Amino acid sequence: MSATAVSASATGATFLILLQISSRALTFIVNQVLLRYLSPKLLGVATQLELYSISVLYFARESLRVALQRQSEGVQTVINLAYLAIFLGIPLSYLLAVLYLQTEVPDVPFIRESLRIYGLASIVELCAEPAFVAAQQKLLYKVRAGAEAAATVVRCIITCAFVIWASRKGKDFGVLPFAQGQMAYAAVLWSVYYYRLSMVAAKENFSLSLKRIVSRYSLKTPTALKLLN
Repeated sequence: MSATAVSASATGATFLILLQISSRALTFIVNQVLLRYLSPKLLGVATQLELYSISVLYFARESLRVALQRQSEGVQTVINLAYLAIFLGIPLSYLLAVLYLQTEVPDVPFIRESLRIYGLASIVELCAEPAFVAAQQKLLYKVRAGAEAAATVVRCIITCAFVIWASRKGKDFGVLPFAQGQMAYAAVLWSVYYYRLSMVAAKENFSLSLKRIVSRYSLKTPTALKLLN
């Protein structure tokens, strides 16, 4: 590994550690604010929905991320393979939602609507996977840290604003504010990743969409030789 790659990895690790610490601190502060407006029961149900989202994301992308880190065939190959996470995530989100609804569903307002939003948010977040793996391949750790930090801040703002507004209006939306916050998180994450990586893709001649790859070995085929002649 070159000195540049080692330096980039060290810098990236620092950014990611700071991101984890700051996001945990921000989440703790938000939870303390929400405790003034919501019951512990609602926070518990929100945790269940978050576990549902984490399960969809974990089974759809984690093993694929590990495999793609060992892929050295080029950034376009990695991007193409990352679309498998989206194709896996769509049926997984539906299957896990069905399993959740077959259990004892908590009696809180908008629980089913919130579950659907969490499922959709998981799919939107998975749609950012091609840009995420491209950032990993290019060692663009600042992009990852910036995207996740922006998404976390927006989620906290949306959730708190929704809860405070509903409390002042005397309305009970149950766990819907958490679902709206999760959707905002996924949308911002996808937007930032694609905005930043699209500029890199234009400069370095790769695509964030599925793209057919022409192998260099195909030039050795008889058809290719005829075309060259």
